Amino acid sequence: MNRLASRRGLRLWPFWVALASMVLFGAVVAGAAGLILWFVLGRPPVARPVPLNAAALLDLTRIALVVTGGIGGIVALVVAYRRQRIHEQADAREHGKLFNERFIAASAQLGHDSAAVRLAGVHAMAELADDSPEHLHTCVDVLCAYLRLPYVPAADGEREVRLTIIRVIGDHLRPSARTDWRDHNVDFTGAVFEGGDLDEAVFAGKSVSFRGARFVDGVLRLERARFMATVSFRGAQFSGGTVDLHGAHFATPPEFDGPTSAPPAVLLSEAEAA
Repeated sequence: MNRLASRRGLRLWPFWVALASMVLFGAVVAGAAGLILWFVLGRPPVARPVPLNAAALLDLTRIALVVTGGIGGIVALVVAYRRQRIHEQADAREHGKLFNERFIAASAQLGHDSAAVRLAGVHAMAELADDSPEHLHTCVDVLCAYLRLPYVPAADGEREVRLTIIRVIGDHLRPSARTDWRDHNVDFTGAVFEGGDLDEAVFAGKSVSFRGARFVDGVLRLERARFMATVSFRGAQFSGGTVDLHGAHFATPPEFDGPTSAPPAVLLSEAEAA
């Protein structure tokens, strides 16, 4: 938590150090302003001291009151600033605590024996990613990592959990997404796919990896998807599943194991396949 506070600029100086720094800064500014004014006025000679009369004493009293008021204002400013920072620290600690609690709960749901509970965990992790942009990549990585778990296609409800993960990710990668995940890397390395919908998704991070992924059944739809990042299918295995990339746009050619072409199970538009 201290590292988090430090990254957010929430570290505080001791009160007297902060106060002395503000007073010194004010004195330096006042001195610099007086010196500049003296030069602007042509460096007039400094008048010799004269005996103080009642009017001069009154002027000095007024100046002293103004200086005292200025110092009081500086003190009030330092106190208000520190109070605000302390509140921000408390908010940061509370936010971190809440994130940890929600992350642990969502992770536990994803590991539950019941498919219905796992589905709830998928949505809980996605909502947590939306609510915590600084931890978004961690939450997305957890969802992608779930797709790497050993998968038995006949398992009751498991296919729906996996399709939901793909759908949730796709919903956040489309231009119409309420919360945008498009600028983040998506790592499907070693994932197991039994279909899924990523049509019109926009991958604008640095990389999209399907390395070593297994496509066991169904069609993973990536029609009209836009890959602004590099995308790799090296090591991917197709044992009944296909990938539909018709109309997809690639900033750089996708990487496959073959030197010049995609495997038959990867469906590309003629322009992309050439």
